[in-house]
Amino acid sequence: MDSTLFSQINTTIAVKENSLLTEEFFQKLLQAEDREVLALLLQSTSYPLSAEDLEDLDAIEQVLIKTLAAEYQWAFEETPDKAIVSMFSLRYVYHNIKVLFKAKASKQDFSQLLLPIGEQPLEALSHLVSTLHSEFFPNFMVEELRDIWSEYEDYRDIRVLEVGTDLAYFKHLKKMAEQFDSSVFNQAVQLMIEFYNVITVKRALDQKKPQSFMLQLLSEDGNLAPKDYITLVENQELTVWFNQVNPDGFKVDLRDYEEKMRQGSITAVDLEYLYDVLQFNLLEQARFEIQGPLVLARYLLGRELEVKNLRLLLSAICNDLPLEAVKERMRPVYGQ
Repeated sequence: MDSTLFSQINTTIAVKENSLLTEEFFQKLLQAEDREVLALLLQSTSYPLSAEDLEDLDAIEQVLIKTLAAEYQWAFEETPDKAIVSMFSLRYVYHNIKVLFKAKASKQDFSQLLLPIGEQPLEALSHLVSTLHSEFFPNFMVEELRDIWSEYEDYRDIRVLEVGTDLAYFKHLKKMAEQFDSSVFNQAVQLMIEFYNVITVKRALDQKKPQSFMLQLLSEDGNLAPKDYITLVENQELTVWFNQVNPDGFKVDLRDYEEKMRQGSITAVDLEYLYDVLQFNLLEQARFEIQGPLVLARYLLGRELEVKNLRLLLSAICNDLPLEAVKERMRPVYGQ
């Protein structure tokens, strides 16, 4: 890929990143005395929530998603390579497929759960799920959805649609990774799959689910066989796995998490946080680049983590929860 093709969009990103929330600004939000002060602070951002909005989780989520959707729309319109944007937006596409599948199976309207993020419009995605034919999506994706629906018709179990869609998402990601001429993008996709498998096993074991249940959920596109993920978590050997998937060269102290792995005390929430930290540091190497696709990838991840931090913080405030736990779970902030 010709890195100079990204010169124009990277120049725009250099301007747009000034609108990203800084670490200092997040500290101001955490220290806000009440919802009125918090709302006043947010009026100067891309998330203009009122004091009334801050009492309503649905209102908060609508503003967060609207802002994120606008960023993706801009990125799809301006990027010289849509595959990079699709790598980040694909999880929303498969979320929507899951929603549409459930609506089709139950004959109910779940349109309020659809998220307006993806290269193709929601109408095209709805047509795909409805007819299992499409001119706008790749053939392998259409065939995968046909197989999922066919299996659902055999068993009439909604879980078939849920699990099948999740696994189809990772298959799609894997195919995208193979097309990227970049070790960083390949690592990013593989990290996503690896952590999904380990987190899935951790949650299932916490719920005392049988191995057969876990094997249905695990992606076969990871570095290990599905049974091996179960063995690693059961035997408290996650440090072996982590040393293999952790990209080299990160100047970040992860000893506390490695110690939790050795002790067997690491939680699914810990692993989710750790995944975000690793992805952030993987793409942070583009911080001083002015050419190439990594600048866009880093910016999109920065927006994703910004929304995640705001969701965490504002949900706690909406529910009158203590903010100490929020501070511990805040994801890395763009440019910190």
